[in-house]
Amino acid sequence: MPPTDPATGVNVDQQTETDQLDNLLELQRRILESIASGLESVTILNQLCQLIEAIVPHSLASVMLLNPESGLLRVASSPSFPPQALPYFDGIKPGETMGSCGNAALSGKPVFIDNVPGDVRWDGLREAADMFQIGSCWSFPILSVQLEVRGTFAITSLEGRTPDAFQTRLLETASWLAGITLRNEERKERLLQWSTAVENSSEGMMITDARGNILDVNSAFCVITGYTAQETRGCNPRILRSGRHDESFYQAMWNELKQTGHWQGEIWNRRKDGEVYPEWLSISQIADDAGEIQNYVAVFTDISSIKESERQLFHLAHHDPLTRLPNRLLLNARLEHLIDQARRNIHSIALMFLDLDRFKNINDSLGHALGDQLLIEVAQRLNGRIRQQDTLARLGGDEFVVILDQPGGTSEIANLAQVLIDALDQPFSLGGKEAFITTSIGISLYPDDAIEREALLRNADIAMYRAKEEGRHRYAFYTPSMTRHVQERHTLESQLRRALEREEFELFYQPQVEANSGCIVGSEALLRWRHPQRGLISPEQFIPILEETGLIEDVGRWVLEHACIQTVTWQQTGLPGIRMAVNLSRGQISSTCLGQQLPQILQHTRMDPTRLELEITEHNFMQRPDTAIDVLHGLRELGVMLAIDGFGTGYSSLAKLKQLPVNCLKINRSLVRDISVDSEDEAICRAVVALGHSLNIKVIAEGVENESQAGFLRTIGCDELQGFLFSRPLSAKDFTQLLQAMKAEKTD
Repeated sequence: MPPTDPATGVNVDQQTETDQLDNLLELQRRILESIASGLESVTILNQLCQLIEAIVPHSLASVMLLNPESGLLRVASSPSFPPQALPYFDGIKPGETMGSCGNAALSGKPVFIDNVPGDVRWDGLREAADMFQIGSCWSFPILSVQLEVRGTFAITSLEGRTPDAFQTRLLETASWLAGITLRNEERKERLLQWSTAVENSSEGMMITDARGNILDVNSAFCVITGYTAQETRGCNPRILRSGRHDESFYQAMWNELKQTGHWQGEIWNRRKDGEVYPEWLSISQIADDAGEIQNYVAVFTDISSIKESERQLFHLAHHDPLTRLPNRLLLNARLEHLIDQARRNIHSIALMFLDLDRFKNINDSLGHALGDQLLIEVAQRLNGRIRQQDTLARLGGDEFVVILDQPGGTSEIANLAQVLIDALDQPFSLGGKEAFITTSIGISLYPDDAIEREALLRNADIAMYRAKEEGRHRYAFYTPSMTRHVQERHTLESQLRRALEREEFELFYQPQVEANSGCIVGSEALLRWRHPQRGLISPEQFIPILEETGLIEDVGRWVLEHACIQTVTWQQTGLPGIRMAVNLSRGQISSTCLGQQLPQILQHTRMDPTRLELEITEHNFMQRPDTAIDVLHGLRELGVMLAIDGFGTGYSSLAKLKQLPVNCLKINRSLVRDISVDSEDEAICRAVVALGHSLNIKVIAEGVENESQAGFLRTIGCDELQGFLFSRPLSAKDFTQLLQAMKAEKTD
């Protein structure tokens, strides 16, 4: 028969089992209540140890936690252990000789040692075991949900004893409760981290119930919207609506949210003070295990600054940084838009293509900084003379485009073009200096000249070049014949690039005669292009192309070299020694290459430098007088002669002229042509001759076509004459015969 209690008559074994179960349940209840009440984990672990010690007499309970970084066991709770014992156990490394806890942590399994003094598993802690007379130690691992060792729960006794079934279950329960405590602490830490992150986030956050009523918001929400948390609780997010979106927008939002559980996009909301602002909003729904919606969470960012940055980037991408005008990209977009409108509404568009005349010369002479300032002021003047609905854009460099929407008739368009030309006629004040600039304008019309953007721009560009060819400082309307002209020009340009290597260039020579005797004293080398299909092409057709493309430098060197070779050849064959005049282009004057090339050419050809006369036009000289003076002085030091060509038609400064090391002034053919009928031209010719002689400079008149002109020029003392009266430009062969004839006459 099982033993009974005499006082109650209850079976002793049953009573013991009931008490044990009550103890376990009470232990669980009290620890779980402590966890639920939010006590700190160290407090709960101490409570757990003390409750175990109360259930198991003569025991010392402890909790050790495994540090994941160091891999060492640290004492987390040991309320009844002697303080002097803790240093021996705190920081031990799990191992087979490191006691019950060291073994339990190593294996992940319970370790019950009932005879510590005689067990080798305590050899690593033998000093502590002997000092504190430890008899037995039962240790149970504390495991995570993933069954990873987090630490150990141990019962230590001064007596040597083995745990019974209840004590084993008690240890298991204690380690389980310790694990719950640790996981709860970690959960609290994560919640705190999330709470701190949410509260300190720069993004606004809002949580609502299933009906959409606001439950809570974070600080950023309050900062962004201007509402306090208290003002929003219980309200619907509709309080933020800006009115910029219609109901279909919100309906689409909710449809996607219901279908996918998520929605994100850009939305405009309204702050408490009424200001409307853009935000990037993300909404997610939260459901329970049964799939029922419990909450909605909204996270949003005020993207006002991003929108402003986008606006600035758009402006930078679509506007010229110098003038702030629309650039090519924005011009194309606006032109496409206006063409679409014009096509639908059946109205016209005019496109003006403006190019500043000889802007490069101003840029080179004044410097790029003042050149940029000039472009800014040009843009301001032009912009002030067009209508508000029109567009002025800068394509780059010195090119501008004006789009005229519904401009009226061609007379109104022409009037505006002239207004724009006149606007630039007034001088510009740049850095204390006056600068003058003109513009050439090409005009194309939609739909008369083109119906596509690119064609409209191309035709206006073609018309602009025609305006330049006709003398610059004017406008020209596009005509289909211009396209043919441009195509021919492009063909010429491509053929010109091969003409030098194909030896298609020739030099012709026009004699220069002594005015009184008529003897040939010099010749001017004139470039001709013998095209394989078209024959001789006029210099007026290809010289401008050479200058614009930069080919003039290579061709100019070729001219210099072959003119020198021809002069030396004549001398070597015993013909009269004459002077050879060669024109310098604007590109050669501004290039540093000429000063290097000329000595090489003179040496290579064995040309006497005093027989070479280099001509620079008065116009090219006045474009950059200071640079020209430096270049000409450098050339004069080589011993060559220098001449100012076309003198009397420009605005040469006499002060600058005195600084030039020139040997000759050439009177322009336009003055010679009318000297017999125009008293002003006669007076200018007299003045040029007098000026030249006063400076000990020889004077040549070009374009002499009749004896009347020659007679007048002899009368006023002109030194040399050149023109059709004496000879047209001749090939080298014909000019050689002319020199031979002159030699024969002298011999006779």
